[in-house]
Amino acid sequence: KQWYQRRVRAAHIGEGLVRGGKSFLMGLYHGVTGVVVKPVEGAAQEGVEGFFKGVGKGLVGAVTRPLGGINDMITYTIDGIHHHTQIDEKILVLRHPRYIQPDKILRPYNSTQSEGKYLLGQVTRHNQWNDTYYHHSLLTTKSTFILTDQRCLLSEYDDVLNQWKVEWSHVYHDIERMPSVMDNGICVVFSAFMDPNVGFSKFFKNRRKKTRMVTLPTPEETQVMVERFAIKLRKTNKKRFAQNTGDSCWDKCCRCL
Repeated sequence: KQWYQRRVRAAHIGEGLVRGGKSFLMGLYHGVTGVVVKPVEGAAQEGVEGFFKGVGKGLVGAVTRPLGGINDMITYTIDGIHHHTQIDEKILVLRHPRYIQPDKILRPYNSTQSEGKYLLGQVTRHNQWNDTYYHHSLLTTKSTFILTDQRCLLSEYDDVLNQWKVEWSHVYHDIERMPSVMDNGICVVFSAFMDPNVGFSKFFKNRRKKTRMVTLPTPEETQVMVERFAIKLRKTNKKRFAQNTGDSCWDKCCRCL
């Protein structure tokens, strides 16, 4: 992940300062914690000899890690300044590139799909996701809800970093039940299990549930989103989201999770 982030150069001064400051703080954090962690790890593996080896590694890391962070901070900041001060000829984009669906069949140009594919590319620019675009809806000028072949995600535009960022995302396997529509007809509500390795969830033994509410512009767009959402959920887990008229096992218990 660090190698991938170094490949993506800072687009402007703000992004360079933020990424540089984060790199410095992470280097300082790993350097300080290494003084404690390395001796403990060495003692667990090699006993007393490993303990003293760990002390040496921790002391070396306490110096080299912050220095590496300072080097990254300077590099990111210079890249941001260089890119920001470059005088490039601005190219007027008349339309987004054509979206080619996974079946590789060439179809008439669809501006909505092309826009969604472009937004997904902007959102996943700093992630290592390999998702394929499926459907999306612009909630506001700076917020969009996207469905891919693997997950649903809410993205918002960050004016400071001048880029799209992921507010939250859930893979389809983590979604508990089919999304429902609120009385006003423009809100999609669903519950999902939080990733136990992200945020405060890692401090809890059991996976916690989180209710998500997405407000769409019109009732018609809400209905389309619910239908597309349901299709992806059924393809992901046919047993849990089986379409029938009676109560499924999922409505009675959660043992099949």
